[in-house]
Amino acid sequence: MRKYCVSFFVSFIFVISGIGNISANDLCRFNAGQGQYDLPCDSFKIKINPQAETFNFCPGGQEITFSGEAWYAIEGFTNYNAENFVFSWVFNGIEKTGPTVTYDLPETGAYVISVSVFDPQNVCSADTFETVKVGTVPVFNNTRPAYDVLCAKEPNTLYGNAQAVTWTGFQTSVVETVAIPDGTGDNYTSSISFDVFDDAAAIQSIEDFDRICINIEHVNQNQLTFRLQCPNGNSVLLKNTGGWEANLGEPVVWDNVTHGVPYQYCFNTTPEYGTMDLTTPNYHEYTDNAGNYYFNAPYLPAANYSTSEPLENLIGCPLNGEWSLTINDNLEGENGFVYGWSLFFNENFYPDSLIFTPQIVSELWFDGTLPIEDNPASVTKEEDGIFNFTFRVTDDFGCSYDTTFQTEVLPLPEAEILSDKEIPVCEGDSVLLSIKYISGNQMNWVYEWQFGGTAFENRTSDTLWGKAMGAYGLGITDTITTCFNYFGLDVSDQNCDLTIPNVFTPNGDNINDKFEITNLEHYPNSQMVIYNRWGQKVFEHNDYYNNWWDGENASAGVYYYILVYTHLGKKKHLNGMVTILR
Repeated sequence: MRKYCVSFFVSFIFVISGIGNISANDLCRFNAGQGQYDLPCDSFKIKINPQAETFNFCPGGQEITFSGEAWYAIEGFTNYNAENFVFSWVFNGIEKTGPTVTYDLPETGAYVISVSVFDPQNVCSADTFETVKVGTVPVFNNTRPAYDVLCAKEPNTLYGNAQAVTWTGFQTSVVETVAIPDGTGDNYTSSISFDVFDDAAAIQSIEDFDRICINIEHVNQNQLTFRLQCPNGNSVLLKNTGGWEANLGEPVVWDNVTHGVPYQYCFNTTPEYGTMDLTTPNYHEYTDNAGNYYFNAPYLPAANYSTSEPLENLIGCPLNGEWSLTINDNLEGENGFVYGWSLFFNENFYPDSLIFTPQIVSELWFDGTLPIEDNPASVTKEEDGIFNFTFRVTDDFGCSYDTTFQTEVLPLPEAEILSDKEIPVCEGDSVLLSIKYISGNQMNWVYEWQFGGTAFENRTSDTLWGKAMGAYGLGITDTITTCFNYFGLDVSDQNCDLTIPNVFTPNGDNINDKFEITNLEHYPNSQMVIYNRWGQKVFEHNDYYNNWWDGENASAGVYYYILVYTHLGKKKHLNGMVTILR
């Protein structure tokens, strides 16, 4: 006989043997004749708990662990033993059993992990699944120092550029290496066909378009046009001819056989640069795949650019169908290759298990192990040597990736300007300035003397006569490394007139006790001879300075001196009288 539940307006709690407390709302599930629930399995639930607390993982071959958790969602229902639950797992085609399982992490992609649980006591089962994503490695295109080799004390700029990589479970790109027809009237054309979207899916606004990226290298970008065409025939000109003569990537110039190094150029709704034809090029040095070296070569960096025609041209384009890219080289003589291209729309159009992009959430430069603020980052090395700089990024999967570059810092010429006289010099004196070598290859040095910031003409030796008072400077360039250093010396003068006393008092009170001549220190090797009034020599010294005559054993009275000193290369004589008072 079929039994029916009766609805009550008042809630009661029933205690039924073997199943614990049951509310009146749950009683509808209870079969009074059987003493059991008719539908307890409807409330049997299960979920997957990843040990890492996320279903997003970094690539790299680690092990991942998952636990299953099952329960009955009926309040007060206790007629089960969780230890008897039987869990069955399937991940990446591998079956396992048990409440906790460990799997080897597969390669980059999206994978379904499913689990079912069986309760033998109530003969109930439940199942669920989750999508496990193994992240992609970002591309560090155009991450570089401004200079691979530079001189000490020169600033260097570090440019960091990490581009997130999208994984898809369907074709989103063309990968091929094809020479671009060189001004022949032919063009490069290839297509991607989509069939994974809803039939009615179409571009309604430019936000529905994500990006198109082209891997290409070519000499002189201003000869090329890029055009994207959608399935209904609408198209947008991505890049027009014109602009600066600048390379795309690192091509092999005047060689239509050897492949160069492509850069990835993207067009989207959030560009870093304007249109390619209006972008000012950067400059770098590189060695191509044929061994040719290029110095200060102009190029457009790998980045996101604006389209030459508005992306609104694509509004109304269906997503499913054939999308085509056409590249034209409109002038003969310059060559290059296309290495493929990719096309993406707003990820909301895709099934979650078919596409994902780990987004870059942080980036940082390191000088060795020391973090550097900002990107681009500016660094200056005071000393020469080999230095490592690392650019590290972290994505929203919690994965970190980095790339390291080496720069060589060359030594500067190190020297010092010396004067043949102590500075300040005496008024009217000139000085001979010379170079004291400290370090560097002096055989490769060339000199440029300056005074007051203005260079002397034809003064390129390592010495200079300084006849004026002021700021002298010397620029030294190493002709091999091109490293330059500058040294300065301020030359000043002072009054060096001699002040000779006519009396001194050698009485031991430390006041005027000696025959001391002011400023005589500026005239080394001065000769002093002193006579008494009878013409007898009482004192003589050939370097009279700081060894002043103290009148020892001389009586009070008048004495006669003769001082001979050299000034501006000429000997001068001074004579006079000095009186000793006791």
